[in-house]
Amino acid sequence: MRRAITNGARLLGAAAPADEPAVAAAPPRPVVAPAPPEPAAPRTTRQDWADRLWGEGMAIPGGTTEVLRLASLLPLVPEATLLLAGSGARAAGAVVSGARGCFVAAFEPGAPVADAVAPRVPGRKVTATRFEAETPAFRRGYHHHALFLEPFRSGGTPEGLLQAAAQALRPGGQVVLLDLVARNAPTGTGETRWLAAEGRAAAPPAEEAVPAALERAGFVINVVEDAGQRHCRAVVEGWQALLMALRERPERPSAQAAGVLVAEAEAWLLRLRLLQDGRLRLLRWHASMVRPPR
Repeated sequence: MRRAITNGARLLGAAAPADEPAVAAAPPRPVVAPAPPEPAAPRTTRQDWADRLWGEGMAIPGGTTEVLRLASLLPLVPEATLLLAGSGARAAGAVVSGARGCFVAAFEPGAPVADAVAPRVPGRKVTATRFEAETPAFRRGYHHHALFLEPFRSGGTPEGLLQAAAQALRPGGQVVLLDLVARNAPTGTGETRWLAAEGRAAAPPAEEAVPAALERAGFVINVVEDAGQRHCRAVVEGWQALLMALRERPERPSAQAAGVLVAEAEAWLLRLRLLQDGRLRLLRWHASMVRPPR
C-alpha cells in the first residue's frame, strides 16, 4: 500500500509521505462571494421590429421616403410651422424639418406630455407633445399647414380631429391626411382579429366620414388618392429586407423576440388581406382651408 502511495505521489510530482505522518488540519477555505447574476437581456418590443422595418421611430411603411412624399404636397418654407400628428410623428417631424427647413410641432400617441427633440438641422427645432386622439388640442391659429399620419389608429373621429385642425391653422392653411377607412361592410372575424393585432380600440372611420368632416371644418378637397397599392408594396419590401437581414446574421433572435416578430407579422398580414379584399382602403386627402369651421 505504501509503495502504491509513493509511486502515485511520484507521478503527481509530490513527495511521498513519511511513515505515519501526522495529519495536519486543512486550512480554512476562503469564502468566495457568488458572482452577481447576469443582467437580463432587454425585452424586444414591436416598436423595435418596426424600427427595423420602416426606420427608427417610424410607424408607416416606406418610412422616410413616404413621409417626404407626403410632405412635398405642402408649401413648406423655412419660416413655416407644420402641425404633424399620428404614429411616429416625432421621427417624421425630424425628417421633414431636416429636409424642408421648417419648424414642426409633433403630436404622437404615448409621447411625454411635453418633450423636445434635438434638431437635425442647426437652428431648427421639433417639439413633441402627446397626441390625445379623443380630445385633440392644438395651439389655435398658429400653424401654417398640417400633416396627419394614420391619426385614427389611436382612436378619435374625423369630426373631432379636423375641427381642431381648422382652429389650429392660419387662414389658407393646407392639410394632408393619410389613413385607413372602412368600406360599407359589416365587421367580420378578419376585422376583429386585425383590430386586436394592431391594438386598436375602434374600427377605422367610414370612408364617407372624412370628406364630410373636411367640408364641415371649412376645407375644400383638392385631391383624393388611393394609396393602397403603394402601401402594400412598401409593406412587402420592408418585410423582405428584414427577413433577408435576419438570415444573414449568425445568431438567431431569442424566443421572446421571435414571438414578438410573429405578432407584428400577423398584424401586417391581416391588414394586407383586408386591403386586398376591399374591406379597407388607405386614402390620402389633400385639402385647403377656405373658410372658418362650422
